[in-house]
Amino acid sequence: AEPNSVAVGTMVSRKKAKGKARKAAKEATKQVVKSSAAEDDSHQQRQQESLEEQMQRLKLLSNKNLFTIKQNEYGNQSAYASEFIPKHTLIFAELPAIRGGEIEIATLYNENGTHACQADDDAFLKNNIGLDESTRKAIWELHDQFIDTYTPTNHPLYSPDEKRVLGIIKSNAYHSNEEGSRGLYPTISRFNHSCKPNVGYGFKGWEMRLYTTSDVQEGEELCTCYSDMVYFHNRVERGEFLKSKFNFDCICSGCNSSDSDDESEEQRLKQSDTRRERLRLLAETLAQRDRSNLKKSDLDMIMESINIMKLESLEHNISTTYRLAREWAMKLGEDEASLEEKCLSAELYAKLLELSKGEKHSETIQAMMEVRRKSK
Repeated sequence: AEPNSVAVGTMVSRKKAKGKARKAAKEATKQVVKSSAAEDDSHQQRQQESLEEQMQRLKLLSNKNLFTIKQNEYGNQSAYASEFIPKHTLIFAELPAIRGGEIEIATLYNENGTHACQADDDAFLKNNIGLDESTRKAIWELHDQFIDTYTPTNHPLYSPDEKRVLGIIKSNAYHSNEEGSRGLYPTISRFNHSCKPNVGYGFKGWEMRLYTTSDVQEGEELCTCYSDMVYFHNRVERGEFLKSKFNFDCICSGCNSSDSDDESEEQRLKQSDTRRERLRLLAETLAQRDRSNLKKSDLDMIMESINIMKLESLEHNISTTYRLAREWAMKLGEDEASLEEKCLSAELYAKLLELSKGEKHSETIQAMMEVRRKSK
């Protein structure tokens, strides 16, 4: 939210404006609530479903302590591996504290001024969404990257430099491609961003699943990638995007050298920029291909994309590219042995889907059936 440039008026004009804003918000909220009603028949039912779902789906993680949350060198909380974690290990899964229509309403009330301070936000989380004290506390402990952009209000409970729920959502929420909306995940929000992440994620409905995309050493920071946009842009372009979208300057190893005087480090970063620009060109070219008239050169471009994604540690969404590569290869008449030579085995594809979507997801089940057919 950008700072409001309109000068503060008199107390009377503020009250009139706030009254109009509340009325407008009430009308707008009716539409949001209506759209989310089918999703959540009642908050109590949703809470019970969430608890049962967590107990069922997350049981395999209950005895694992693969990471810890602690303060990093910049004073922020982050996730670190508590032991060596092999590549393609499921490390955590979580359901959102707030999601979908709840986030849209909270955002609307912040943007139109209905909520003027953190106290208003907290009352909304408690009374409208029904979050208990411990969940609200976990939300307020999350980082608000936009805290320096808020305009002071005359609300009696307002205090300078206080977090707002809108900023916490903008800084931490993830978009579920299966649900078509955002969710706020208190624990997963502790995983910082990197343009060369070692953690991938996927969704089974609202459940968000984290898994390693490389071997992770004990004590190493665990990072996700906040946006697929960084896949296709060089350091300068990525930096501008992340600053405009999330209001931070990226200092990950993919954007900065560990030693500014080391020429090899600068060369590494330049090579990375070249590869990502090539990845963008490949993606744009493949998007225009006629899939009813595939050529070997099309498959070659997909395989080149996969190789670049591996070199750049961009494997968190690679299952989608694997699926496309397998489909095109089979349409071009290649058999399973040829696919395995290209590292496109049915087993690996099924494993990636199980990690990102869960073993009971329809796509995973279909992939596992293909593995069983191949083994017969």
